[in-house]
Amino acid sequence: MLALGALFLAAFLLTRGNPNAGIFLFLAVVCLGAAIVFLFARSLGRFGGTILSGQGRRERDLLLGGLLLIGLLTPWSTAIPTLRWSQTFGWQSPLALVVTGALIVSRLQPFRRYAVPAVIVAGLGLLAWAGWVCAQFLTPAFRASGFPFLPIDLVGDGCYVSLLAFAIAVDGIARDATDDDRPARASQVWPFSIVTGEGLVRLRYLGRGRLWMAAAAFSVFLLQANAIGPAEFQFYGSVGSLPPPRPRGAALIPVALGLLVWLVSLLDTQQKLRVEQNADESFEHPFGSRNSTAH
Repeated sequence: MLALGALFLAAFLLTRGNPNAGIFLFLAVVCLGAAIVFLFARSLGRFGGTILSGQGRRERDLLLGGLLLIGLLTPWSTAIPTLRWSQTFGWQSPLALVVTGALIVSRLQPFRRYAVPAVIVAGLGLLAWAGWVCAQFLTPAFRASGFPFLPIDLVGDGCYVSLLAFAIAVDGIARDATDDDRPARASQVWPFSIVTGEGLVRLRYLGRGRLWMAAAAFSVFLLQANAIGPAEFQFYGSVGSLPPPRPRGAALIPVALGLLVWLVSLLDTQQKLRVEQNADESFEHPFGSRNSTAH
């Protein structure tokens, strides 16, 4: 709850200029109050154990819900007044609503059997948004501007927050799948590996997989840091121009870093999967014999 409150407070500080910012501050205070209540409940011993039972899943769901709410109330696209490119909040975009709804369905207990299809729909929705943003560079307004735009210049904070929520939802499904005592097959591991580190989570290497995910998240953060901020577009838009052109090649560094992290995580997953399969075979044939007959 404290982490969720910190997220809402950070969202308030980042979006103080828009009319939705007050909601984040209110939610941060609510989360702080709820955290105090939980701490009080924990101090009651037996009551605390009853109230807080099953909290691991609930905490993940609370965090996911908070991220999705932030994603809906923050911009998915950055305003560029000079090109008449408007700012779009998550609740104004059908794709953002589809992504949010699919991720909510993936964590609802009655719809647990549809969790994987729901996450796939959410992933396709994020890809569709990225494709739509890239398609804008083919429009006459952007082509005539002569400015070296990158897709990250048009993507707002809400999209990144929803991407994080998507990764957490996949992590939750992978973690829930480890409750099955049977050894994981390759066909059950590799689909999760599309999200960096989640194949390892499915193999029960929780810390190792999440470290790879954190490394991938850091590369996304570095990539976003190379974007031109909305404040700069607003400033130059007030005088009817665009920011001065600048070299944009530095953005390729975090892209290459993220791709490298993903590929190395796949190699790590392959190695651990091989170890698990060898251990399985050793358990089935403890003496290394095959169809041996005692004489």
